[in-house]
Amino acid sequence: MRIALIGGTGNIGEGLAFRLRLAGHDVLIGSRSGEKAKAKAEHFNALVERLGGKRGIEGMTNEKASLIADVCIITIPWKHAFETAENLKENLAGKIVVSPVIPMVVENGIFKYIQPEEGSAGLKFARILDKSRVVVAFNNIPAKRFANPDEVFSWDVAVCSDDEQAKRTVMDIVNSIEGLRAYDAGSLENSRIVESITPLLINIARKNKTRELGIRFV
Repeated sequence: MRIALIGGTGNIGEGLAFRLRLAGHDVLIGSRSGEKAKAKAEHFNALVERLGGKRGIEGMTNEKASLIADVCIITIPWKHAFETAENLKENLAGKIVVSPVIPMVVENGIFKYIQPEEGSAGLKFARILDKSRVVVAFNNIPAKRFANPDEVFSWDVAVCSDDEQAKRTVMDIVNSIEGLRAYDAGSLENSRIVESITPLLINIARKNKTRELGIRFV
């Protein structure tokens, strides 16, 4: 499966890029700058080879990646993610679009969830991308630990969507990554709960002076 990381040169895209490739997927790194994307793709391919996998990550503009991919994951910080979705709306029509986006801000050292008018980032993407199949996943993954190739983890991923087939496809993608386990978290209405967990995890880690935290359902 060809998976595009829209804005995949930073944020959670760092970990998704090489881990998806190690799981056997063809990965496209998208960026506003095609040259930057190609440089990142080369970096990730070298990492995949070092970890015993095969090269298969390509870098290109967001426009091209969104056009040719089967599944697109929006890995752009929330303040720019919705505008990017608007700009790529036609390219993303009919495709599975995955949102790990968390709208949040820091106030007086505390991370706070900023609920969009629609109810969640996932629901806002569904409004913008009304011809796409929107799925919410990867929201509670601690990005820095996920991007560390030496990190060994066991985390669960809540997956929400109003499209059951798209949800199942994304759950299969999650389960293909070593150390991750997907759970069906229901419809997109539940995405507001899933998204709001992330600032809680960050605040707990900061208050207790621990490393980044993920979630595990037991």
